[in-house]
Amino acid sequence: MNPVEEVKNRLDIVEIISGYISLSQAGANWRARCPFHNEKTPSFMVSKEKQIWHCFGCDKGGDIITFVQEYEGITFGEALRILAEKAGVVLENQRFEKKVDYNPFYQLNKLAADFYQAKLSNSDEASIKTGKYLLNRGLTEASIKKWQLGLSGSAWDELYLYLRDQGFSDEHIFQAGLIVKKKSGLGYVDRFRQRLMFPIADAQSRVVGFTSRTLAHIIFAEDDFGGKYINSPQTAIYDKSRILYGWHLAKESIRQKKYLIIVEGNMDAIMAHQAGTNNTIAVSGTALTIEQLRLIKRYANNVILAFDGDAAGSRAAFRSFALGWQEDMNLKILVLSGGDDPADMVKTDKERWLQAVKDSVPVMDYYFKRIVAGVDLNRSDHKKLAVGKLLPIIKFLKSRVEQAHYLQNLSDKLQIPLNILQGDLEQAKSFIDKPAVNNIETPRTERERKEALLLLSEKLLALAFFKPLYLEKIISDLAPEFLDEELQGLYRKVIIYYTKQHNLDNFADAGDLLLTEKNDYIRLVMLGEMEYGDYSEKDLQGDFFSHTKRLKLRKYEAERDLLIAQLRQAELSGDQDRQNSAMHQINLLNKDINKLSS
Repeated sequence: MNPVEEVKNRLDIVEIISGYISLSQAGANWRARCPFHNEKTPSFMVSKEKQIWHCFGCDKGGDIITFVQEYEGITFGEALRILAEKAGVVLENQRFEKKVDYNPFYQLNKLAADFYQAKLSNSDEASIKTGKYLLNRGLTEASIKKWQLGLSGSAWDELYLYLRDQGFSDEHIFQAGLIVKKKSGLGYVDRFRQRLMFPIADAQSRVVGFTSRTLAHIIFAEDDFGGKYINSPQTAIYDKSRILYGWHLAKESIRQKKYLIIVEGNMDAIMAHQAGTNNTIAVSGTALTIEQLRLIKRYANNVILAFDGDAAGSRAAFRSFALGWQEDMNLKILVLSGGDDPADMVKTDKERWLQAVKDSVPVMDYYFKRIVAGVDLNRSDHKKLAVGKLLPIIKFLKSRVEQAHYLQNLSDKLQIPLNILQGDLEQAKSFIDKPAVNNIETPRTERERKEALLLLSEKLLALAFFKPLYLEKIISDLAPEFLDEELQGLYRKVIIYYTKQHNLDNFADAGDLLLTEKNDYIRLVMLGEMEYGDYSEKDLQGDFFSHTKRLKLRKYEAERDLLIAQLRQAELSGDQDRQNSAMHQINLLNKDINKLSS
């Protein structure tokens, strides 16, 4: 038994998922509101018998490992390691493990965080001054401890020597991003010196890197030529495009409140948490990546971005808005006025910050108001400029309802006929090009036929997965070509696996399954549990014969229609042999169709 199977055998999916969300029993299964999208009626189902889960609202599903992977926003290997610890399974030299052993990097960053934190707690002058500086900024002792803030000292190599004493090699310390090579190329010095240290943690609260702020001329008299902020470099465990500062402390609040607040600075995030808005995280600058947005989307679809006026109009901010809109997220903007940042607002007047959060407005409304406010309605060039700025943004919106709403508002505000704006919108270029979309649409009747065939195929497979007796029947009675083409690949692999194993107990873990096929299999197993769980044997048999008959009829009728078309072509060309062959095949199919229809 491999470690993946061992972990899954030792743990119960209901117990593990119950540790994350509240489940209630529904017959043989368990039900909950889905943690991966917002819903009022529970559509998230867990099968204790099959040890799988599926949400019929957002169509996500999987096993115990994929649940932890989705919920925590981590890789398969990381989820397996978490569950292996719970199961008491030792993982050694597994295929999913990369060649790099990540443990030393996690250990090094934790030791560094502890080292810096201890340094801040010292009784020397620099440590005492730094502590007072943080308190003067409005941080409480509890926040300093909670966020593990620390101090890097004046010595050039104190962390390096400390980590060496702990038994770590130069190579590992360097690869962890904690030291840099000397200019001479011989030896190393600490990357961070005389700086306020902000540990950066991943979703499992493991320290993976640092942001540091200079304390030159605040605590230390010496000049610092490294810049106000220095961050850890990209490492084996720190990917800047995926990490969000404070995520590990904010994610549960985000899930509960159904929205999050994004600020620009580490101190802003900490002070926002102090104010009670503990669903706040920070990004470096104003640019969000698609990976970060997809992580956020697993927890909430509503985002408030707290930017100052200049940052809100930056290209980086626009890229973030565009990516958010592409992911169908609801974006609001909280504009900071008067030069204050969130940390200043919370320090001087916490209620002002909380009110600002309440007063946040949809991003499009903010830009609309900001651009239209500067228009002189008596000047055509002002109107042209405003239209030129707004139409590319309106064009980017995915919802036609939203487009119509803002076009109407623009028409009313600028006193321009709506049909003129609609014409200009068609010609306008989106402010960030959308991915190309295939505009060729299947005729409605054909699309309906296709959807009906897929639905029928799904129902039959769901029944067969629920009751293996019927799986044996369809394997002997129906070739894959009778099912919708989307499920033919899965069905072929089911036939091969069942013929060899005489069960589907471990089919979901079959190595040759595509991800889409695995997801379809899990979804259909759960569908079978829901649809047929309370059916009598007679009802199951009735559905089975009804579904197989309808699938055969569809297949035969489609083949007959094709042959009729071929017969007409043969008649037009005068090809008698083709006519005779087509007629013969049509007659055979008519017999099969009549037999099924009687």
